[in-house]
Formats: sequence, C-alpha cells, structure tokens
Amino acid sequence: MSRLRVRNERIHELLHSGDQRRLRRTLTRLDEVQIASQFDNLTPDDQLQVLGLLPVERRAPVLSRMRYESAATLVARLAPEQAVELLDDLRPDDVVDILGRIDDKKLGDILARLDRADVEEIEELLAYDDETAGGIMSPKFFAIGADSTVREALERLQSVELPTHVLYVYVVDPDGKLVGVCSLRQFVQHRPPERVRDFMQAEVVSVRVETDQEDVADVVSRYDLLAVPVVDDHNVLLGVVEVDDVVDVLREEATEDILQMAGAGHHLADARSFWPSLRVRWRWLGAAAAGGTVAAFSLSSFDSALAQVPALAFFMPVVAGMGGNVGMQSSTIVVRGLAVGFIEAERVRRLVVREVALGASLGLLYGLLIGLFALWIGDGSMSWRLGAVVSGGCAGSMTLAAFVGTCTPLALDRVGVDPAIATGPFVTTSVDVMGLLFYFWLANLLLGTGGG
Repeated sequence: MSRLRVRNERIHELLHSGDQRRLRRTLTRLDEVQIASQFDNLTPDDQLQVLGLLPVERRAPVLSRMRYESAATLVARLAPEQAVELLDDLRPDDVVDILGRIDDKKLGDILARLDRADVEEIEELLAYDDETAGGIMSPKFFAIGADSTVREALERLQSVELPTHVLYVYVVDPDGKLVGVCSLRQFVQHRPPERVRDFMQAEVVSVRVETDQEDVADVVSRYDLLAVPVVDDHNVLLGVVEVDDVVDVLREEATEDILQMAGAGHHLADARSFWPSLRVRWRWLGAAAAGGTVAAFSLSSFDSALAQVPALAFFMPVVAGMGGNVGMQSSTIVVRGLAVGFIEAERVRRLVVREVALGASLGLLYGLLIGLFALWIGDGSMSWRLGAVVSGGCAGSMTLAAFVGTCTPLALDRVGVDPAIATGPFVTTSVDVMGLLFYFWLANLLLGTGGG
C-alpha cells in the first residue's frame, strides 16, 4: 500500500473518530505539499476542519499548493474576512487563479476587504482570460535600465523586497519596453563598474499577453527557460510566467485532453458531483448512442447472411473491438502529437502512411490468428471460407480504423475544433460502422450469403 493511501486512510479515520488531538499531531508530521494533496480527497466540511487545525502560519502555504479548483471551493466556504487573511499571504497570480473560480457575489465580498492597491492589481489580472499568458502571469518582477551598472543593480536588488521566484533580471527602456534580460549569475560574474547593456542578452524570448497558456508552456519547454516575460503589443513588460505555473498548465492541459477523449468533461472537478457529471457526459453518450443506432440500422440488411452462417455473429465483437483499439491508439498518438507541437504540416502525410501501414500489418497478423480459430469452429468446407472472412474482416477493420483514427483529429484540428474529442463518438462510431460493413461485405463475397 502506498504512503499516500496510508495517509489518506489515517486522516479519514481520525476525522471520523473526532480525535482532533491525534489529527493535529499527524498534520504536524506532514509538510504543506503533503497536506494539500490530501484536500482533494476530503469533503468540504472535512477540509474546513483540517484547515482550522493547522497553525495560522501554515494555512496560506497549504492553500497555495492545492489545486486551484479545490482551493476556490474552500475559499468560497470561508467568511470573507477569513478568506482575505489567507489570500493576503499568497502571490498575486495564485490569488487570481483562485478568485477567478468563485462566484461574483463572493468575489465582490472578498475584494471589498482587500487593500485598494491589491484590488487594482488583482482586477487587472482578472481582466485577462484565465487560460492566457496574462491570466497566469505574475506582475512581480525585477527590472532595471540598460545603462545601470552592476553595482547599481546589486544595490537595488539588496534594497527591495524581491518576488519569491526571481530568476532573471529584465532590462527595460524608459518607456518600460523589454530590451534585454540577464541571469542573476551574470551580476556575480561581472565587475561592479560594467554596464548592463554590455553583457545583457538583447534577443529575449517573450510571449504576448493574449498568448494561449498551452503555447506559453511550449515556449518554456522548447527554450528550457525557468521563466518567460509577458509583454503587450508595444513590447512593454507586464509580468512573468514562472516555471511552477507552467508545470500547472502542463498538468491541466494533459488532464483536459484525457478527460475530453473519454467524454468526461474538461476538469476533474466536473466529476465530483452527480449533476455536473450528468450534464457533461450525456452529450457524449448521446452521440455514441446515435452512432450505435446508425450502425445497427446499417447492419440490419445483413440478417440473411447471419441466418445462413450464424458463426459470423461470433466474430463481430472481435472485429469491432480490434478496430476500435487500433483507432484509439492512432487518434491518441495524433491528439498528443498536436498538443505538444510534434506533428507539423510536413509530417502529416508520413504520419498517415505510417499509421495505416501499422494498422494493416497488425490487422494481417491478428486476422490470421483469429482466422485460424475460425477454422476450428467452422462447419466442413465452409470453415476455410469463414476463416478467410474473419481474417480479411479483422485486417480491413484495423486498417480502416488506423486511417480514421489518424485523419479525424487532423481534420478537426484543421477546422479549429479541439482534436481531443476525436476519440469519442467520431472515431468509435465510424470505425464500428465501416469495420462491420466491410466484414459483412466480405462475407457476402466469399461465402455467397447474398443480402447486402
């Protein structure tokens, strides 16, 4: 049993037994990250109880390490004064990520109790879309002029309250426009009289304030940055997206893709209660039901084939299942490749050819194996033809599935639709229909069953 599960069970046990003394002692042995990881597994009432047992100085650090959805739920249940006390100790970008997920009334109550300067800063950040660079950036950064000397820069660094995660010193002109960047290490390596413009890096990798957060994460990972500056249309420096925020984005985007591929919404929070889960899932399942109905209608004309060779029905699940698995594999590879920028225009044709070739090769291999089994249950001279139908049906279904699973997300991406939905009703329904239609067409051709 994992340590995390042991902790979960221990905390639940102590909560339900009401033994607050032992629960407080257990929490003392856990750090803020470990405590925060437990909150997703607790009910809202239990979350409030655990938070109340923590020393005051530990509450804000725990809140900052929780998932934003869980943190927002917790903050929304607190009195406005308590919420403000917690949020005062958080970084502005973390505060925005939390407040952006609570209702307007509660938000207004909290903002009314914050310092005016903090409110202006938070409202400015809240104005940006929460899935853009502006929505995830921190407005706290350290900037100096290009004509400053190393001595002046170091004196300023020592005299101001630096943001927690200062990694770079940004160089700006008198209008606040970004003109260069330096690492903190460079200030240690250069002599005090040297000017910043003499060693700064003038070519700065930056992102626009409206850049999608997924593209921001891609820039950080491609250039191996620890932070990336955010600028407006005039190249004025507005903030910084730091690597810890990028990690959150990567996790969030990967979770969203996985959930969408399963038709279970966009966020794990969508699955925490009955009605949100119902609203999210019924559309996807409705599309799948409609697709299944179309498949049933399409196959109804082959009833005579099933009447003449009932053994055909034995292999329908395996033909559809093998095709569905191959389609899922191909579409998953393409969806993830598109998400991380691995699939580019010049690679599309090569990708399609490779996936179809893989589908055909795997189809021939498993079609042969399944066809040999069909020989064993076949009846007399018909067994050889039944084996050929099953073998060819599997091979054809898996080849078609690879083509559909590859091309569907590519086509959706081309027209601006999130390709993560491709593994839902689009791929599964089309693969089932086309695979089984091919299977029965081959049965009519080789077994002479007619009726199609």
